[in-house]
Amino acid sequence: MHITLLFLALIVGTFMPLQMGLNAIITQQWSQSAPIASLVSFFVGTISLTLFVVATRIPIPALTTSTVPWYAWFGGILGAVGVTTLTYLAPRIGAIAMLSLLICGQFISSIFFDHFGLLGYPLRPVTLMRVCGIVLLISGTYLVNRY
Repeated sequence: MHITLLFLALIVGTFMPLQMGLNAIITQQWSQSAPIASLVSFFVGTISLTLFVVATRIPIPALTTSTVPWYAWFGGILGAVGVTTLTYLAPRIGAIAMLSLLICGQFISSIFFDHFGLLGYPLRPVTLMRVCGIVLLISGTYLVNRY
């Protein structure tokens, strides 16, 4: 089961450059605006998720009974900023630069989230091997962007 989840994460990871490329096409050939292209992307995504929830009959919990901390709702804002920024960057710096830097940023922040168990992530302390892995990732990012 664990290997299946890892493979699923790998497959979904391939969607990011595809999504940003498609959003860039919308920007360049229709809207001339990364925020508009991102809005279209989120709109289509919202419709898709709505259809999925309705088709699978997943119950929607009442907001009045929510115990979600106030700061958790900012995930949507971060998603919008991320998609819009990546839509803007994709045609300007290319997929490899965009994704390598994105992944580097994700690894650097993730090591802190895991080490301190922030936001509900399981506690996974920083180790020398993890630090070495991040250093190699940063080195790889440098190489793919330099050459």
